[in-house]
Amino acid sequence: MPRSNEQNSNQRRSPRFKAQLRARLLFAVVLSEESSATARNSGKLHLVGHTKDISEVGLALIVPIADIDERYLTGESNRMQIELYLPKGAIKITARPVHYRRLEEGSGESVFSEGYLIGAEITKVSNQDLFIEYLSTLENN
Repeated sequence: MPRSNEQNSNQRRSPRFKAQLRARLLFAVVLSEESSATARNSGKLHLVGHTKDISEVGLALIVPIADIDERYLTGESNRMQIELYLPKGAIKITARPVHYRRLEEGSGESVFSEGYLIGAEITKVSNQDLFIEYLSTLENN
C-alpha cells in the first residue's frame, strides 16, 4: 500500500522541527566558464530571511526577494553560507540548495509578502554541539 505524504515526511533521516529563526545568507555561484579571478568578484548574493523548519541534515529557508537568478539555486557545486541566529548564539552553516519554489502572495507561509522557499542540505556546521542542543529543545517542546 502506498504511503501518504505525511507518513513519508515522518520517515526522514532526521526529524524536522518548525522553527522561525533569523538567517543571513550568502549564496556563492561559480560558473564553469568563469576564470577563478573573475569568479572571486562575481556570482555572490547576500540575503536576509528566516527558517521555516530545520533538522540535523537540512533546513527550509524563506527569503524575501521578488525574483532570483536560478544559478544560485541549482547545480551540484552551489553552496550557501548561512549565519543562523539561535537563542544561545549564532552558528554558521554551509548548505547545498536542493529545491526551491516561489511563494504565492498571501499564502501565509511567511512574514514576507513575497519570496522564495529554499530547501537545503546541510554539509557543515560551525558549532555542532550548540546546533544539536538547540534541536533537542525543539524536540522536547
